[in-house]
Amino acid sequence: MGLLRTILSLVMLLILVHVVLVYLGVEQTTNTVTNAIYSLGALLEAPGALILGFLGDFGPDFLDPNSFYAVALTALAAYFLVYVLLGASRD
Repeated sequence: MGLLRTILSLVMLLILVHVVLVYLGVEQTTNTVTNAIYSLGALLEAPGALILGFLGDFGPDFLDPNSFYAVALTALAAYFLVYVLLGASRD
């Protein structure tokens, strides 16, 4: 369980770095590191778009599935929920 929680924490950190880079306006083609962060960020944020797609019209208006920040923070919240549930299952 410890390894899974470590991987989830690194995934959450990568999503936060991706959000900060987008907020600061850093281009994806700046260097190899930013290109990797943008690519992995888009891949790891896909569950957020899926969750928002399932909500459809039942979700609040500010959770627009086309908004980058809504998708990224929804994915971050989902990974955090799994992180907490893995910690709660300890003996």
